[in-house]
Amino acid sequence: MKYKFSFTILTFALIFWVTNTKAQEHEESTPVSIDDIKGKVDGMEENVKELITDVSGLKKIKISGYLQVQFEKSEAFKGIGMSPYDSTDFVQGRFRIRRSRVKFGYDAGMTQFVVQGDFSNEKFELKDAYLNFTDPWTKYVSMTVGVFNRPVYEVEYSSSQRESMERSKVIRTLYPSERDLGFMFTIVPEDWFKLQLAGFNNTYNGDLSQFWPNSNKAPLYYMARLTKEFAFTDLGLGIDLGVHARMGNMVANTDKAIESDMPGSASSSTTSINKGDDISRNWFGFEAQIYWDFLGGMKILGEYIMGSNADQPTTAAQKPLTTSIRKRDFSGFYAMLVKNISDEWQFAVKYDAYNPNTKISADKIDNTADLAVSTLGFGIHNYSFSNVRISLWYDMNKTTTNDNVVKGKALLANDPVDNFMTLRFQYKF
Repeated sequence: MKYKFSFTILTFALIFWVTNTKAQEHEESTPVSIDDIKGKVDGMEENVKELITDVSGLKKIKISGYLQVQFEKSEAFKGIGMSPYDSTDFVQGRFRIRRSRVKFGYDAGMTQFVVQGDFSNEKFELKDAYLNFTDPWTKYVSMTVGVFNRPVYEVEYSSSQRESMERSKVIRTLYPSERDLGFMFTIVPEDWFKLQLAGFNNTYNGDLSQFWPNSNKAPLYYMARLTKEFAFTDLGLGIDLGVHARMGNMVANTDKAIESDMPGSASSSTTSINKGDDISRNWFGFEAQIYWDFLGGMKILGEYIMGSNADQPTTAAQKPLTTSIRKRDFSGFYAMLVKNISDEWQFAVKYDAYNPNTKISADKIDNTADLAVSTLGFGIHNYSFSNVRISLWYDMNKTTTNDNVVKGKALLANDPVDNFMTLRFQYKF
């Protein structure tokens, strides 16, 4: 029985081998047609084309970002952007993730798509989400739509490149979050000039950014910026000059408004302001950047902005505003010098000043929001490590005070104690 079983298996194996051999001989003897060859070649070409398409698509994708980890030391502070005037309990030193950005972009030549987020330990915040496309005829005009930087020099100057740790007080006040939601046309005819025309609707941070009430009006504002570059190659000198303007209004919420030349606690009835009327928030700025190839390179840059501002809702408790809107004529500026010491070291010094109300004398101010402030900052940067910048920066902050404001607020008696040191480690890719 055992031998019969083995013989059966052997017989089936022999039949399978003979059949398979005959099939191969028949396949080899059958001539291959030209169409078969073309099909194989075309199929290979399609695979190659698909591979090339995939690779070229990947080349259009760009991922970039940077991380800023820093140690902060202050004489007394509650936190960046928080008022030190009314508290006696302060954190004087801390570690902090200042920015943690990842940016995704897709560049198809005439069109671009960008999304950027800030992934700090404090919160997640959308920074950019826009598309950009250029006209295919002259290539002089492009349009940007979405969330992006407002057209101002220090706003558009990336935090990963800026030599000072933070933007100037006047910029932080007028352009909080730097970005807004809207559209912008950028016109660059050859090397003649650069013109940016933009419109925004104050909805980037949700309806709390909307001026309230609106009295059935669109809370839009518009911006324009014109810049021109001048090159003096024989002198190793380059100069960029520019102007910008912000034009828009907010709606009066009461029949009264506090004028610029009145103390903050007073309210004066006006004949020109009624509930629902427009209160202007218009300002104009001038900018200059000077680049000089002198002993390793240096630059001097600055901006000056002046105009009229007004209160706006910033928290849920202020929606809608229950007090009369405060009007303010303001001015502010900054100037900075940056000097390369070597290939690895760089020194910078910056002075900025902001007067939130130029129409009221210092002795009449009774609101901390009207106090003039200034900052002298200086620091050094090291670039010894690939992709890394190490910065040590010190800000000397000064606030102009008077007896009206100091009353009951000990910190303001001789200027707030709020000088600030930052040791920052940045990695950029």
